[in-house]
Amino acid sequence: MIFRGILAGIFVFLASLLNASQLCEQILKEDFRETSNIKLVHHDGGIVLHPNKTLIDKIRYGSAANEIDLRSGDRIVGINNIILSNTPKADYEKLISILDTPGKKKISLNIERQDGSKDQLLLVKDSYFGHPRVETAIKLNDIEITHQSSKTRLDLDVHLKWDNDKIIHRLEKILGIEENEIINCQFRKSQELENILKKIWYPWFDTTLTGASIENIKFENLLITNDDTKPFHFILVQQVDYIGKNKSDFQKFPFDNISTKADFIFQDSDLGISALYEPDYVTKKGNEILYDWQITKHDINCCFPKKRGQQGTLEKITYSFELDRKYFYYILKIVIPVVFLVWLSFSVFFIRTRELESKLAISLSILLTIVVYFFVFADDLPKINKTTVLDSWILLSYLFVGLTALATVFNFWLYQNGKIMTESSNALDKKLRWIMPISYHLLMLVTFWGFMSGWSILT
Repeated sequence: MIFRGILAGIFVFLASLLNASQLCEQILKEDFRETSNIKLVHHDGGIVLHPNKTLIDKIRYGSAANEIDLRSGDRIVGINNIILSNTPKADYEKLISILDTPGKKKISLNIERQDGSKDQLLLVKDSYFGHPRVETAIKLNDIEITHQSSKTRLDLDVHLKWDNDKIIHRLEKILGIEENEIINCQFRKSQELENILKKIWYPWFDTTLTGASIENIKFENLLITNDDTKPFHFILVQQVDYIGKNKSDFQKFPFDNISTKADFIFQDSDLGISALYEPDYVTKKGNEILYDWQITKHDINCCFPKKRGQQGTLEKITYSFELDRKYFYYILKIVIPVVFLVWLSFSVFFIRTRELESKLAISLSILLTIVVYFFVFADDLPKINKTTVLDSWILLSYLFVGLTALATVFNFWLYQNGKIMTESSNALDKKLRWIMPISYHLLMLVTFWGFMSGWSILT
């Protein structure tokens, strides 16, 4: 008996899976759109509130609210001469009950501006056609600084989530869905997603930043559901490769920083930022991926006022990054070894004056070593037509090693021609033992301060 019950349960489960699969296959075949540009009926007059707050999140383009002096960030403190109770959730529900009621009506709004000033406005609310409100979340998968730090490549997952009761009801009617029967269809094939999205709402977006480009857009997953317990009817995930142009002062290298942006212009959508969006998480994720850079700041700006373009209504969302270069690698691998080599060149001042060959051999070998060492790391350095902090330090190293060799030759010439006695010559070496290192490091500090203060030197 128990065995039969188990078999029956397995059979029902498999039958439900088969039925669900058939429904999903039917969605692929059916053309359930009424137009190529699906719109929704909105009853809110164009006012979109923050969840459970009386604070205005945004004003819908083309709505009645768009025709009066309402702004994002304004707070509704009264409606129809009723002062709200300062209980956010209760006030929010009261506002929604009035704003979302179908039909044309006049609504009096008491507004508190961001600067504390108050105003009273009359909203002639009417139902109107608009686009679905699309909740946008962008997940950072990878970030890479390329092309000598002039470009940033962002590997992003763009999550678009929206509701559309009109399409869901039409689907239920076409598919013959019984009451309380749930649709949960996942589509992952690119071609399938292309076909379905043309029936629902095809997300079109581009970038407006000069020098930036969207290299690749790949549809990864689309969920369609009529389950009212879930927050959205449609959830689309896209993989996007975004190439952005960096702004940087490379003269401060390796103590430079860059700023980069990624912006997206969306067509026919009412954008909003996901409540799950966490700038701190994006910063942490980016810093786990990056090796040469440290994200110090990350901001998102949404949603800029809409405007009409050739492609329809457009709205923009912008992501910005500030990154500092991790300079420890360059200090450890380049600066410290070169400084150590320069110190070695100063050792010639501890050798007797008449040992010219030994002193020159040390100076010239160190000079050649620095040249070779510098070329080994040349690929790790930005190729620009201006001198950087690191360039200036390397040039100073060349200069002081060369001056060490010249001082050695000059000192020997004076000794050889009897201009000075050996003791005097050694006394000069003793002075140079201190003058040269102090001058070298002092000039390094001066050049560092100068470049960080905005010096500009062409090579």
